[in-house]
Amino acid sequence: MNLACGIEYDGTDYAGFQRQPESHGPTVQGVLEAAIARISGTMSVVHGAGRTDAGVHASGQVIHFRTVSHLTPEVWMRALNAIMPSTVAVRWIKEVPEAFHARYSALSRSYRYTIWNDVARSPLIARYSYHRPQELVVDLMNEACQALLGRKDFGAFGRSPEETNPRKPGPHSCIRTMLEASCVRQDARIYYDFTADAFLTGMVRRIVGTLLLVGQKRLSFDEFAAIVQRANKTHPGSAAPAHGLCLVRVSYPKEFGV
Repeated sequence: MNLACGIEYDGTDYAGFQRQPESHGPTVQGVLEAAIARISGTMSVVHGAGRTDAGVHASGQVIHFRTVSHLTPEVWMRALNAIMPSTVAVRWIKEVPEAFHARYSALSRSYRYTIWNDVARSPLIARYSYHRPQELVVDLMNEACQALLGRKDFGAFGRSPEETNPRKPGPHSCIRTMLEASCVRQDARIYYDFTADAFLTGMVRRIVGTLLLVGQKRLSFDEFAAIVQRANKTHPGSAAPAHGLCLVRVSYPKEFGV
């Protein structure tokens, strides 16, 4: 069977989604693979739709794995949630066609970055938001988001995930299609929402870090748009911390039923 799962996790204590050498710390992929092996008695490779960085969370990550086990999806879900740590949960699971691949079949991914914009910090959401007490002009940041839309080189904000793969020497493209980009305020929370066909490593966090300069009126719309157009990593925006970022949704063609 080829099984697809919707996964939610608190990334605080993980060295990212992707399996790493043990010295780097635990990973979400490692936790999932260990749990699957414990249930089925055989090792299955888990493939994720997004390879989130260390400290990044997910409410809508999608993974798939293949297994010779005849357990039903319902039994798999109960069994996995019973033995995995409380920081990782399977929200849904279903059998999918053999052609389905969590990463390569995806049409788009959506990320949300959360700012807590208040003088006082909020301990209850501190693990999932970036506290910025300074005044931020949301309308300016939302306007700047429009410069991100479309198919373009996003090299100013990240690098291709393939750059660290010795089997893929390059050249590595930083061209992606940004389908949605917005910034809105809800009380003390500021949400940055981005949907693209794929993302570069560190891309959302550095976009947010640069948009914060716009929100503080330290960078104009034209200056931000020029950074996007030049696709040069040398610019004043720095990456926002990982703990404010969450992978919230992955979209697939309807024929997969995911």
